[in-house]
Amino acid sequence: MKSCFLLILISFSTLMFGQSGCNSFEYLKTRTFNCQSSSQDSWYKFRAKGASLDFVGVFENKDSLFEYEIYPFADCQKIQTGRVMPLRSVFKNSNLITKEVWRKVIEDGICPCPSCLSKIEINQKKTLKLKQGEFYYLRVLSRGKPFKFTLNFSDFDTLNPIQFSIDSIPFEEIEIGMVYQLKDIFFIPKTSSYLSKSIPELKKLELFLKKHAVLRVQVRGHVNGPAQIKPSFYQLLSDQRAEAIKEFLVTNGVEEKRVDAKGMSNFQMRYPSPKNAYQATQNRRVEIVILAVE
Repeated sequence: MKSCFLLILISFSTLMFGQSGCNSFEYLKTRTFNCQSSSQDSWYKFRAKGASLDFVGVFENKDSLFEYEIYPFADCQKIQTGRVMPLRSVFKNSNLITKEVWRKVIEDGICPCPSCLSKIEINQKKTLKLKQGEFYYLRVLSRGKPFKFTLNFSDFDTLNPIQFSIDSIPFEEIEIGMVYQLKDIFFIPKTSSYLSKSIPELKKLELFLKKHAVLRVQVRGHVNGPAQIKPSFYQLLSDQRAEAIKEFLVTNGVEEKRVDAKGMSNFQMRYPSPKNAYQATQNRRVEIVILAVE
């Protein structure tokens, strides 16, 4: 059944792409986008801000069907040759198989032959399930018409926010709300004093902020406090640890107005009842949150 399905997918997708491709994409940071492009189709790359997406697109002539596809981030050649299944495809007279269609085949036990597949109806306006933090491609078949669209995300995992690495992230992919979790930061237990072996990680953060002077960040201190006692102690300790990191950055030349500090107490522990050292470390963390790209 898999080989039959793959042949169907390839035959439809290669006909539809023609000469266009996702190698020339625009990276999306804003929720709403307006386009006056004269090209036949346009490609965009975006990061899922939450696990659910409600997509709304309209052409200048609002009576026209807004034709688009959403793909998981993958090699463009694989997408064009049909080796990557789109999550959703809204095209006129299209029989392209999507993950939404294939899910109904599996869940409802529908025959996967072309005739039966063509009869499956999908509500293209319903919420699309994504993986928070993952990249996706959006293709809009505009045929030269002006259009606009909006990406409305929901179902946010606040305990596991979208993280990035200061070692490798391209600047254009840095977005408000993203988080860098300090990897090698060590505090003396129950104090805000960090050990000298934390300095290399702090220097790396300092250099990153100096390199990208348009960024404004917030240092957030979290503590591992599974016992629900002394809430004022947990709050004070997390405040002081966040302030200690801020003080290091400011003392070493990062403008104070670019760095905020906030203690999160033990309210956002990833493991409410930690079973080992790793889980305790994940609770006891310091995060750098992007507040603004100015």
